[in-house]
Amino acid sequence: MSRKRDRTNVYILLLAILVAAIAGYYLPTKRPETGASMTPKEYIELVEKKKAQRLKYAAEEEQSSAPASEPLPSSR
Repeated sequence: MSRKRDRTNVYILLLAILVAAIAGYYLPTKRPETGASMTPKEYIELVEKKKAQRLKYAAEEEQSSAPASEPLPSSR
């Protein structure tokens, strides 16, 4: 019976290696954009880019909500 248990452990080990290899292949390799691993110039550019993106989204949101908030003209 101990021989069957030894093979089960080997199969589990092979399965774990196979899963790790597949995960390593398919996981993204790009680093996240954080300030910890950037030069000061790159960090400033990232902050400016995010600020411009926030302003753009705020302007789009304001534009899309402005016509909806205006009252409809009454027809008398």
